[in-house]
Amino acid sequence: MKNFITFLMILIGTGNVYVQAQVDGNVEMLYNWTDNTLPASAAYNNTYNEVWGFVQNGREYAIIGSTMGSHFFDVTDTDNIVDVGFVQGGYTGPGVIHRDYHDYNDFLYIVCDEDSGNNESTLQIVYLAGLPQSLNVVYDSNEFFKTSHNIFVDTATAKLYVCIPQTVDSEYTGLEVYSLENNPAYPELIGSYSEHVAHDVYVQNDTVYLNGGDEGLFIYDFADAANPVLLGSLTNYGSFGQGYNHSGWTTTDGSHYFFADENHGLDLKSLNVEDLTDMSIVATFNSGVDEMSMAHNLIVRDDYLFVSYYHDGLYVYDISDPANPIIVSSYKTYLPNDHESYRGAWGVYPHLPSGNILVSDMQYGLFVLDVGLEPASVTPPVGIEEGGHLNELFQIYPTITTDVVYANVHAEKPGIIEVAVYDIGGHQLEQARYAVQTGDNTIKLALVEALNDGFLLVKITMDGKEYTQKVLKTK
Repeated sequence: MKNFITFLMILIGTGNVYVQAQVDGNVEMLYNWTDNTLPASAAYNNTYNEVWGFVQNGREYAIIGSTMGSHFFDVTDTDNIVDVGFVQGGYTGPGVIHRDYHDYNDFLYIVCDEDSGNNESTLQIVYLAGLPQSLNVVYDSNEFFKTSHNIFVDTATAKLYVCIPQTVDSEYTGLEVYSLENNPAYPELIGSYSEHVAHDVYVQNDTVYLNGGDEGLFIYDFADAANPVLLGSLTNYGSFGQGYNHSGWTTTDGSHYFFADENHGLDLKSLNVEDLTDMSIVATFNSGVDEMSMAHNLIVRDDYLFVSYYHDGLYVYDISDPANPIIVSSYKTYLPNDHESYRGAWGVYPHLPSGNILVSDMQYGLFVLDVGLEPASVTPPVGIEEGGHLNELFQIYPTITTDVVYANVHAEKPGIIEVAVYDIGGHQLEQARYAVQTGDNTIKLALVEALNDGFLLVKITMDGKEYTQKVLKTK
């Protein structure tokens, strides 16, 4: 990070000017996007809501929700951030307050918590493998539910958890669980549960933390999604400042759970969860800004806790000692000096490999921040890596197909290309060779047509150069 103190930053969005006067040597604002042509919600005057991030084809992306839909940005090169797409919501306009996101295996899941009463809201599923060239909406329906407040994908078990879904008949369920294992583009309902769900959910390997609002916190084993088992609960912690139990996240080793009560003036809590039958709060802490400060969402990355702290902005804590969290960085995204209602930093996403942090502000849009920490820990992908720097020579399309896949190949001289198709585990299914001429060649890859539906990895090799693209073959 550049070593300087920021006195004044002026960044111009779409017809909107963001002026940030903050002396903070720990944080550098790399980018801010806002669009004053978008309507604000009638309830809280928020144009923007949740933020999420993901990596696709070796590039980093940010997505931010608005009253009109979902906005996608390529944030890999922070000197040249690019708007790469927009997915309009099923329900749009001033009635929208919440959208929520989670991704799994090249798919992004999108929900909205509001509806006009005419069943306009939907579950949207976007296939991301075509980025940066294209976004593909592969599912957009209210078949399962029309609205939901919060979603979470347990990647270890390929399950999508949906909080407070509402059907087209206006019936609510506390929590629904969908399997993504067979077909991530079409989830399969495998369980539902109606108690103790008020807001958000955090899941790790079938252990489900239900933030139950005024009821407290409840932890379940959902290994059998149709028959969850209660493992522990925290229903009376008034001496620590009990309020509306809203959201939380565990430490990397799973020994502690940090959570926020969404109330003005209440502290964040560090909960020891090593014994779920005897949990204890070991620390309470806050931003230290105002007696009416309020935390919203929080995510753990390595030994750090990242909190979107509404009016106070982003706060980062060193939690290497969970009983003694220490503020290491902060950044005020919300300009006015007030703590009224619900305003300011809504969401935070800290898991990009670069270490850059994404923050959404309800009034001021998307922020990309460098908080001066080491890049996130990243587990290398298993099997064949896709993408690479050679896509100026090779292109494989479409990334979603019922049968036909084509390859564009730019050859410097006549020759032979080798094409191999693998399953997602890296096992070779088919291979073929094709002749190419000097210049641009378009080749129909007939070897794909006979293969079964599912994810495929298509690999081209020519003159020692390789390119691999993930393709979804579906009905």
